[in-house]
Amino acid sequence: MAGKKRGSSGAGGASARFDWGTFALLGLTYVVVAYFWDTQWVYPLKLVVVFLHEISHGIAALATGGRVVEIQVHQGEAGHCVTAGGNIALIYSAGYLGSLLFGVVILLLATRTRAERAVSMVLGVMLAGVAAAFIPWEANSFGKLFGILTGALLVAFGVLPRIWPAALLRVVAVTSCLYAILDIKSDVLDRPGLDSDAVRLAEVTNISAQVWGGIWISVSLIVTFVAGWIAVTGRRTAERVDSSEHRA
Repeated sequence: MAGKKRGSSGAGGASARFDWGTFALLGLTYVVVAYFWDTQWVYPLKLVVVFLHEISHGIAALATGGRVVEIQVHQGEAGHCVTAGGNIALIYSAGYLGSLLFGVVILLLATRTRAERAVSMVLGVMLAGVAAAFIPWEANSFGKLFGILTGALLVAFGVLPRIWPAALLRVVAVTSCLYAILDIKSDVLDRPGLDSDAVRLAEVTNISAQVWGGIWISVSLIVTFVAGWIAVTGRRTAERVDSSEHRA
């Protein structure tokens, strides 16, 4: 007689569970990164997120029929992405929301799958490839070297035991999610006169930069919370009975 798989309503069925280990590690990572946000310890991570921010502008340009002219990432945590064509409103919006999306995707892949090595390698190849193709050496040698070396480091982590790329990716993910919140607050809400994506978007939409900043922060908080909840909430594997036919 063929065996049966127990349903989720049974005593041994699948049921939601809270992963306290992942919660503790992510919580600790969040606190440490936030505490050291303006120090040299988080500085390299912030540069990675600035790079992802600029790449997101480029992706939005390509997705809306435009093209990427160049990307730059500077030592002072500034950067720019020069594009031609495409939907300008979506391109301006894509920076912070794109870095948030990168953070969420990396977080979920690093916590909900066993593909940490592959994710680290793919991310590394992407960063190194974009730096090689779109960052001009003459105008931004720092950014070009940073992008290529960071990409190479991520690829190298991809060949290490899973614990290493998993830890690195979680830190990068948390930093990317935090960046979308803290940098918007700093550049848009605390310093409204500063040139920013929100100011430029306000010029083409006639909606104030502060409103755009508030919208982006609200979206970032909601999406980060949902992604964090998914990351620490798992499913137990349903108990299975051998389905091979048993003969009397």
